[in-house]
Amino acid sequence: MTCTDAELVDKVCKGDMDAFSGLIGKYSNAVYGVAYGKLGDFHTAQDITQEVFVKTYRNLSNLKEPEKLASWLYAVTSRECMDWFRANKKKAVYEFMEQIEVSQLETTEDQLLRKELQQDVWKALNTLSEANRIVTILFYIDNYKVREIADFLDLSIEAVESRLRRSRTILKREMLSTVNNNLSENKLQDEFKKRVFQDERMPETNFRRVAMGQSEFDDIDMPKTNFSNVNMAGTKFDNINMSSTTFNDINMHLVKFNEVGLWEIEVSDSELGEAYFHDIHLYGKGNKFERCQLNGTSFVECDLSNVEIKDCNLSGVTVNGISLDALLESYHKNK
Repeated sequence: MTCTDAELVDKVCKGDMDAFSGLIGKYSNAVYGVAYGKLGDFHTAQDITQEVFVKTYRNLSNLKEPEKLASWLYAVTSRECMDWFRANKKKAVYEFMEQIEVSQLETTEDQLLRKELQQDVWKALNTLSEANRIVTILFYIDNYKVREIADFLDLSIEAVESRLRRSRTILKREMLSTVNNNLSENKLQDEFKKRVFQDERMPETNFRRVAMGQSEFDDIDMPKTNFSNVNMAGTKFDNINMSSTTFNDINMHLVKFNEVGLWEIEVSDSELGEAYFHDIHLYGKGNKFERCQLNGTSFVECDLSNVEIKDCNLSGVTVNGISLDALLESYHKNK
């Protein structure tokens, strides 16, 4: 079920990273398109877009009208572009586009042709007014509907349609097709989300009193995350850095951790019954489990040499398929 913008904002403010990922997926190319329309360079536009979403995550709780998320993002993007212009006011856009070293461009004929095409596309788009150019880019970069563009730019549907008509008249059919193809080829992909999540300026993440059961987290960084009073039963974590993370009062029944960095974590007053840990390597000061239900939990190919366990239920715990009781018995016999 698709969430409204107000619902997305509410979930993100409660620490729902899936919701934030959804927000990025919904609006990343709109932000990127506006930045490109103002700056004329795909690489710089991507940097601006990353900046916008980092600031969005940190400041979203200050948004007084969550239902106006789209137009708020447009305003943030416009401010970021203005800041870039002020910082680079001695450089014209065309100069900035040509600042890549010639040796880099001449490595292959394809790279040269691609750069020339991008410059031709920008020259064509630059014949439009900025207002018409941005509407045109948003329409072609990721198949945004007219209504979505209107909401994002805080315009009427009629105004968006009028600007599109003018742009099509100026660009003509052949150039319009080239613009369409070039924008589509350069739009942001899902890889962009990783750039945002891995940004070192992202604040420590807090999840409190939320339901995350059956969620999946894959190939992202979540260091210094704080989970408190969260239901994450059945959640899967795969190939994630979760170093220095704390878990308190968590339902982690049937949680699966696969190739996850869990060094220097603290888990307290939590239920991990039948949890599954695979290929976990521990570094730093070690991990701590205190007052936890670990019954039935499995550890496979894990380094458990630096773990402190205090006041925990360990019944049925297995390490590489061997019960913990059997391992302890063997240890005492050979001691």
